[in-house]
Amino acid sequence: MSRFLFAAMFCCLLSPHVYTQPNDTWYNLVGSAYIDNASYEMLGRLCDEAGGRLMGSAANDRALEIMMEELQSLEIPARYEEFTAPGWTRGNDIVRVESPFKRTLRAAALGYVEGSEVQATMFYAAGGHRPVYDSLSTTIHGKIALVTQERIQGEDQLLRYEVIDIAAEYGAAAVLFINDKSGGQVLCGVSNFEGRPSRIPAYSITYEEGKWLQRLLERGTEVAMTISTESKCSEVVSSNIISTLPGRSGKKIVIGAHFDSWDVGHGGVDNGQGTAILFDVARLLTRFSPNNRHTLEFVWFNGEELGLWGSRKYVEAHRQDPILAMINMDMTGTPRGFNAMGFNELIPMLERIHASLKGYNLDRGVTSNPWTNSDHMYFMFEGIPTLTLHAHLEKSMYQHYHDFGDTFDKVDKKYLSDAAAVISVLGYELANQPERAFPRYTQEQIKTLLIEHNLEDRLRRQGEWKFGD
Repeated sequence: MSRFLFAAMFCCLLSPHVYTQPNDTWYNLVGSAYIDNASYEMLGRLCDEAGGRLMGSAANDRALEIMMEELQSLEIPARYEEFTAPGWTRGNDIVRVESPFKRTLRAAALGYVEGSEVQATMFYAAGGHRPVYDSLSTTIHGKIALVTQERIQGEDQLLRYEVIDIAAEYGAAAVLFINDKSGGQVLCGVSNFEGRPSRIPAYSITYEEGKWLQRLLERGTEVAMTISTESKCSEVVSSNIISTLPGRSGKKIVIGAHFDSWDVGHGGVDNGQGTAILFDVARLLTRFSPNNRHTLEFVWFNGEELGLWGSRKYVEAHRQDPILAMINMDMTGTPRGFNAMGFNELIPMLERIHASLKGYNLDRGVTSNPWTNSDHMYFMFEGIPTLTLHAHLEKSMYQHYHDFGDTFDKVDKKYLSDAAAVISVLGYELANQPERAFPRYTQEQIKTLLIEHNLEDRLRRQGEWKFGD
């Protein structure tokens, strides 16, 4: 395909400006992202034929098969890379109010909650902080703690696993977390970051039912509950999917997105969006930029929702690989800018690319603000420069985060094309930069970066701080 085939339709998206002069490859990447969108139909298959893709589940295994079928249909070489990790299977879990009247609640067990049976009364523990337990006049041993996830003025918000551990220390039998969003939604998540069985059962319940229970308890009404948990923990063998486009230098750029999702929905947005965009990026770069200075490695990471297991295992297995940079896509929408994630040496290059994409509303520009708890994190810990997009999703797309409503009908095809076009251009540019454009940080430099961006406390609290005192 020539530049002129797409120029008439898409020249408004590209501005031949500053350093990054758009060439035939740019025009072909951007044009095909829209004309030949392959991600939407593929994602429809993943969501509708496999369902929620929790690591280690039959649905996840089927989704892996579908992804490989789709890659093979486009003649994109790909392989499985197996790893072993702590897994978790949701069972027939029941949370039921017995008095003042019977009602089965809409609830979701947190990951790594194991089988148990609890019959007890409840108490309200506010945000779950220790002073609340110390101030309670009633005996709380063997009772169920009801905890709000709304921010309490004057208190630091605890992580859910901290709430669970504090409740267990004081003898509570279980924890029910009130979701802070209304609309009948629960908020799936893990009970801890280590993949160990939870000390006590913990569930997310809806805002509406949680507030009802809170009102009863604040009026002094006794609330009796039955919690029956059949979920279980076990070690699982799972796989990442990897497609490698060899380059000349022997160095590589990793472009990744997590493949798995929570099981209660179908993972249409989290992270069907990133999974599908990466699929099209692999198609585009394999077709239109097969010969690059550096290798491009496209990785669909498994097990992100249960603890970043796929990316953690990938980094462990490839620690000696000469990885220059990593692009992560998690719930990616239509692009609004670039984030250098604290690796400020990348900013000039990103600004030049940004200046040449005037047809996009990249109003957030180029920033450098690192964050954690997604698949780029372990690359960042190794000192590998990481990048993400600033991207926009409509509320109707993200409001069902980690809930039943995260289904394929929330996906917007144009958003997929928007992001695939920009990420493929970014990947092409990174793959053809000189190696000196990607300075590898020392452990001391990464420690400084994390401290400067106020990430030390969060990482220490979740047991992920690896940089000493």
